[in-house]
Amino acid sequence: MKQLRFVAALLAAFFVLSLTACGSGSNSFTWFVDSIPANLDPQVASSASDIIACENLYSGLVRRTPDGSLAPELCERWEVSADRLTYTFYLKDGLTYTASKGDPADYAITAEDFVFAFQRMFLPGTNSPYAVEFSALENSAAVLAGQKPASALGVTAAEPLKLVFRLSSPDETFLSKLTLPGAMPCDEAFFDSTRGTYGLTSASTLSSGHFYLYNWTSSGLFLRRAASGSQIDSLRLVENTTSSGQSAEELINNEKCTAALDDSGTPTSLQSVSYSDTTWALLFNCDSIFASTELRQALGSAAASAVEVPGGGLFAEAKGLIPDGLTVDGIDYRQAAGDVRPAFGDPRALYIAARDGGVSPSDFGRISLLLPSGSGLSDTAELINSAWQKEFSLFFSVEEVEPEEFQKRLENGSYTIALAPVQAEGGSVYTALARFSPTGGGLTGYSDALYTTQLSASATATGSTRCSLLAACERQLLEQAVAVPLFTQQKRLLVANGIEGLVFDPFGPVLDVTYATKS
Repeated sequence: MKQLRFVAALLAAFFVLSLTACGSGSNSFTWFVDSIPANLDPQVASSASDIIACENLYSGLVRRTPDGSLAPELCERWEVSADRLTYTFYLKDGLTYTASKGDPADYAITAEDFVFAFQRMFLPGTNSPYAVEFSALENSAAVLAGQKPASALGVTAAEPLKLVFRLSSPDETFLSKLTLPGAMPCDEAFFDSTRGTYGLTSASTLSSGHFYLYNWTSSGLFLRRAASGSQIDSLRLVENTTSSGQSAEELINNEKCTAALDDSGTPTSLQSVSYSDTTWALLFNCDSIFASTELRQALGSAAASAVEVPGGGLFAEAKGLIPDGLTVDGIDYRQAAGDVRPAFGDPRALYIAARDGGVSPSDFGRISLLLPSGSGLSDTAELINSAWQKEFSLFFSVEEVEPEEFQKRLENGSYTIALAPVQAEGGSVYTALARFSPTGGGLTGYSDALYTTQLSASATATGSTRCSLLAACERQLLEQAVAVPLFTQQKRLLVANGIEGLVFDPFGPVLDVTYATKS
């Protein structure tokens, strides 16, 4: 398990089919996807299955290794200028693309292929999802808007094997972004020869990576490479049609799969790594009696002190509203932001301050604690209610409703207090925090100019600056007890023993078997 790396949040549910079912060798890895990859054009690939296929089919200048570092891939080395605005890469000599079935291709990989790839990315007609990631490139905004030609973009081939990137402002995560599919090379002559079908058929796809395209049908997409010891030499992306009703562990133990997502939390002898994109928190509707910050702090403090992390392996301690393991521009957000849970002080004193500030006993008559049914947290809700009764002589009803109704009531503000899952969809810290802004959904009716300003600034910032702005927003929400994090809900990937070197990010999404082995 030493080499199994997860850059932690959540792909759609997937399972892995039999390693022996297709009879293509002992070192195969089959990954179950929602839909068969449909587009292998790396500059436009956007669905999870398309991205995963591209990550293994193509190689870029650098590649993420199992220990989390960046290693040279198609380049020998690189240099970064003192002002962090110029990156120079020296490509390996003799590199060529590979056609389907492993046939050689008459196209060499040169610096010009990267120039063309990045220019395509910023052409308005390409609609590349990766343009925003490389917005620090010189003249990128003007090229994307059609105000300057693609040749003005800050990417040039100084020599056939020398590639230079020029940035208009430093981007400390620039190197890690070069692992994205959009940064993969594209040969202009081959691209033109495909007449608009680049990456859409086997014949119009060339590999620059360790794997080549072996077969691509309605049954799945199959990648191969030459067998070498214990290396994974076959990757298959297929839809699941045989594993209905079987648990993740059953699939693996019955040799129907190599890995599977699991949320049971039951003990296992398999390799497993936990991650999370969800924090269960108390949410206070600021358009109600809980417009009082002191009242929110009083009840939130008492609840947080009384609640214990539920057992069963599905939950873990929360260090903030954002779970551990999520990244911002390649930076571990929770590590950068730290534990932002505030110390409110004496709950009783805060409650008295709220009463002195105008909160009347009659205002508590219509309060209930809203909870989605089926969450398994009824005991937690009752424990919170008991703590409020003991501390403040307040007792509210617990109202459990179906998840669909629960979500609707959160969205339209039809609640006073809710025990709710706050999710960072796609592993996005920004998305989770934006739900508390008036323009992002107004989850709790909270409105604050400073919060809105900092959140807006984080949308265009990069690296540690963006982390700092998001952390300031998270800290503000918690200090004002708009949301009170209680615990995170855990997910995990179970992996058959003997698989090592898998690079996986549930939020990227990333599934790279380049370094993977099977013993």
